[in-house]
Amino acid sequence: MQTLLLDYDRILAGLSAPVAQVIALSVYETVGSTNDVVRDHANSDVLAGVVVLAEEQTHGRGRRGRAWHSPAGGNLYLSMGWEFDLALERLSGLSLAVGAMLAEAFAREFNIDLQLKWPNDFYYDGRKLGGILVEILPERHGRQRLVLGIGLNVAMPSSEPPPIDRPWTDMTAVIGAPIDRNELAAVIINNVTRGFMEFETRGLPHWLERWRSRDFLLGRSVTVNNPSPLTGTAAGVNEEGALLIEAPAGQCAVAGGEVSVLAFGELS
Repeated sequence: MQTLLLDYDRILAGLSAPVAQVIALSVYETVGSTNDVVRDHANSDVLAGVVVLAEEQTHGRGRRGRAWHSPAGGNLYLSMGWEFDLALERLSGLSLAVGAMLAEAFAREFNIDLQLKWPNDFYYDGRKLGGILVEILPERHGRQRLVLGIGLNVAMPSSEPPPIDRPWTDMTAVIGAPIDRNELAAVIINNVTRGFMEFETRGLPHWLERWRSRDFLLGRSVTVNNPSPLTGTAAGVNEEGALLIEAPAGQCAVAGGEVSVLAFGELS
């Protein structure tokens, strides 16, 4: 299903006045990766508020360098640069905070009740809807700098099956009607910008309970694919945003890794 093209003026018109004042928006037809376009601003004095959208990515990527399927004209590929006046360790769990920000916004604006799969995926009815990628850059002038990438399935082209190795869905199927990607982009930019400003002063605890109420993995049998794979039952996240696993040897906190659900869609 073809969607309306991304439109700079319509996205900008959808931003609140305070957000529009701090956003430098660019919309492209094709890029290698929206994250990389934002990274090109890393050597400038202004990274916070740089937002890039593209109709298509030729080298989109997800976590651990894996390719992110990015067909033209149907989905949403958005990246934002930001700076925090925080110690690096204070950014722990930021992807969870962003997930909670957007899940709340989608519930409010589109009546969609998302679940959040640790550490950075959006799910609906057991199917992946999108994901988040946070890339930390070298600090500059004592400020922590990062690029946030967001990919959402909006209207996945039906001409050929996408190379996605897990059950997936898109916004059109979830809502049951076409969605304006310009409106969607404005909702994301508004809520992430305000959320980042709150994170600066209130940190991860402000968002943790909201994330926990949408925890997709809670109670499921999982394997964390680290150098030494760990299998057990997902038991939520701790105050730093690490995944808790109830394993035969006891409870473990996992700060990173790829999580696979052993019996997909079923609670243990």
